[in-house]
Order: sequence, then C-alpha cells, then structure tokens
Amino acid sequence: MVRTIDVSRPTLRPPVPGAQRSWWLREALALEGDPSPTRALFGESTADVVIIGGGYTGMWTAWFLAERAPGTRIVLLEQDICGGGPSGRNGGFLHGWWEQLPYLARQYGTERALEAAHAADEVVDGTSAWCDQHGVDAWFVKSGYLRVNAFPKRPRDWDVELASLAELGAPGQLLGLNREEVQRVCASPAFGEGLMMPSAASIQPARLARGLRRVLLERGVTIHEGTAALRARRDGTGMVVEAPGGKVTADQVVLAVNAWIPGWPGFRTRALAWGSYMVMTEPIPGRLAELGWTNGELLSDSRFTISYFRTTRDGRIAFGAGVGAAGLGGRIGRTFTHSQAAIDRVVANFRHLLPGLADVGFEDAWGGPIDITADRFPEIGSRHGGRLHYAYGFAGNGAGPSRLAGRILAALVDKPDDPIARLAPVGQRQRILPPEPIRFIGARIVREALIREDDAHDAGRRPGPLVRLAARLPKLLGYRLGH
Repeated sequence: MVRTIDVSRPTLRPPVPGAQRSWWLREALALEGDPSPTRALFGESTADVVIIGGGYTGMWTAWFLAERAPGTRIVLLEQDICGGGPSGRNGGFLHGWWEQLPYLARQYGTERALEAAHAADEVVDGTSAWCDQHGVDAWFVKSGYLRVNAFPKRPRDWDVELASLAELGAPGQLLGLNREEVQRVCASPAFGEGLMMPSAASIQPARLARGLRRVLLERGVTIHEGTAALRARRDGTGMVVEAPGGKVTADQVVLAVNAWIPGWPGFRTRALAWGSYMVMTEPIPGRLAELGWTNGELLSDSRFTISYFRTTRDGRIAFGAGVGAAGLGGRIGRTFTHSQAAIDRVVANFRHLLPGLADVGFEDAWGGPIDITADRFPEIGSRHGGRLHYAYGFAGNGAGPSRLAGRILAALVDKPDDPIARLAPVGQRQRILPPEPIRFIGARIVREALIREDDAHDAGRRPGPLVRLAARLPKLLGYRLGH
C-alpha cells in the first residue's frame, strides 16, 4: 500500500521536549483527578526511618518495610511529586536480571549468581500480584521482551550469551529467534534475528508509581512532596536529614535518589547521569495490526545507544533511546529534559527501525536522566555504620529491579542478616569513575563515538578506527560502558 505523507501535519514534526510532564504521568494524574501534592516538610520532626526519593526504589522500600515491621514510623521526602522523576517517564519494561547472569557469574560464581537472578525474577509476577491486591491498573501485559538485530551487515551478538545461560543452569530464560519468528512479532523490514526474554512484561510506569503512593498513604506512611533533601548527616547515634523547610531526625536513612546520586557527598564518583528521551505517537491500532504487533511485546534494538519501544493500551507506540548527553558534577539541568537534538535523533531512529510508519505522527516528547555505574549494574548497600542505606545505578532498567532493591533496603533497615539482604551484589562496590571534569569530557567523547559507530553499522559501513577506539576506551579502562 502506498501512503501519501502530509509533511505539513504538526504531529509529523519532531515534538518539543520539556514543555510538560510525560504522557504517562499526565495520564496517571488525570485518572486520580489531578490531586494536590502532599504538604512539604516544615519544622522539625522525628521518625524511625527517613526515605529520600519518591520513585520506585523509595516507595518499594517504604512498602516492604511497612510490611515486615508494622508500626515503623516512615517519612518519605520527594523533591517533586511521587513518580515525577524516572519512575513516571520510563519505558515500562518490567524484567529481572537474566541478561546479567553471565556478568553475575563472573563476579560471584554460578550458585550465587543464580540466587540473585531468581530473586530478581520475582519482580515481574510480584508486581502483577501487588497491583491485583491493591486495585492498581498498571496495564500489566506479560508478553516478553525481544531485542532485535537491526544492523544490516552485523551478525547477531548473543550466541555466546545463550550458551552461557545454558551452561549456568538457566536455559530458556533467553531464546534465540530467527528472522521469520521476529517478523511474526513485528513485521519491520529493518529487523533481523532476535533474542527473546519470555518472562518480561510491560506496564504503564506512572500508574504503578502513583498506585504505590496511594497505598503508602493508606498505610500511614508520611510523604512530604515538594521537599528537596539537602543533606543527611550523623548526629550522635542517629541521623538527621535537612530540607529547606525543616529537618527530620531518625534512626536510619534510605537514599533512593536515582540519577541525582552523583550530587551527594560520598557518591560523586560512583555513577554518571546520562540522558534518555522518549516520544509518543498518535493512536494507530490499525497500523499495529498491519505489522502484527498486537500482543504487547517489548522491543529494542542492539545499539549501545539503545532504542526501546512498546505499544500502549490505546494503540500508540512509546519509543525511546539513550541518546542524551552526560551531566557535569551531578547537576541535573535542561540538557536532560529539553534537548531538541536528542528528540530529533529519537524520531530518526523511529523512522529507521519502523520505516512503514513514516506517515505516523507524534503527540508528545520528554526526557530525563538515568544513572550508570562503572559496570552498568546497581550498587546496593549501607554506610555510616548501617545508618545510611542506598540503591542506585539501574542504567535505565530499574522498573523491575527497583522492587528487588526495595526488598533489600527494607531488610537492611529491619534485619540485615535476612537472606535477601545477603544476596551476592549487596555491599559490593564497583570501580570509581574519573573525577570531574575528566568524567564529563570523557563521557561526551565516548557518547559521540558510540553514536557514530551505531550510525555506521545502521548504514552497513565499518566505523573508522578513531571512532572504534573511542567507543572501546571505557572497556580498555576496565568499565562496562562501551562496546
């Protein structure tokens, strides 16, 4: 079928990011009747535990702590509204750590790696059961996650991964698909072979975040929105968290600030903030049916600057890519939320991977930071003699593992010898990242090299030697950040 493309249509132009909250969050807030934020912290108060951060990690921690230690006085501080950060604007890819199993086995051995991967696998069905129990309609669809090879002259890169999972005792957690099988999922001419994770599910991310907020309030958790925690410090045998309008004294503190972690003392070289952007199409259920993409599978390509995309309940495509820039010194500014160049690239990736949808328009665009550690794997642990607990470094894949992080953090607060708090990755530190401004400059150079390398492979060309060297520089230095 030949379609005429009307380039004058406003929705065919790349949408402008940063003008409003994400489509996900606006939809979820409208469902609630656009409620007012909770009262900001004012004056002095006390608690057993203060949680800094009202995203998935902080709210799951509050939930699991309230479950395992009823009566615990929990105060949660959020600088915006709960779900106003990455938890309300991510792609909604819900899965565990099966792709990370070879890395875990190298770090901790097969037995402990499998223990951690099985614990992480709980996040999918556990989230579904929690939503059913509490009446949260988060659009849960368990149809799997398919990574496709869209490079015309590059072979698939997961044969070793599949063999490794089989050797480690986890066959079937990832499945190799040939091109015909991939085309039955989504019939794009750009797609070659694929790697499927059958256990993965999709969610409407902001609905889950806002559902957590509602349930926590019903449970008696005190939530102060519009409250930016300035610092957390030791005070005798406890901790004090200071905010512009007051302070909270508590026995323990949980730091769940995601990409804001590089701005905190003691964590400045532990993670890098990186921009990720998304667009949302107009509703196109008929066009999705033409592609055969009607079962809700999650999709991504094999770029390092990954494109990730999924459908919605009303027949849209949410399409994102990690094409933003790195931040300087832990500051989260407009480069993470207002980059038109990043959105233009996301749209170009959409047109490249789904060429049959060249006439489909976009209704929204947004961006935000993600946090990346040296090994692209979360760090979870405790400091200050077990008074300060933290989790960060989800690298844009935190919708599922943040639930596991919440279970671990709640255990670290309540009973540190609990088996869930003794999983292999807990308390382990990765290599520190270079100090500023070396980190910022290096990240910018590597980012440009990775984008150019991916673009060359898209065009069927071999990248130049300088580009290849810059793209591999992190790996040469011992980091898992590049190809």
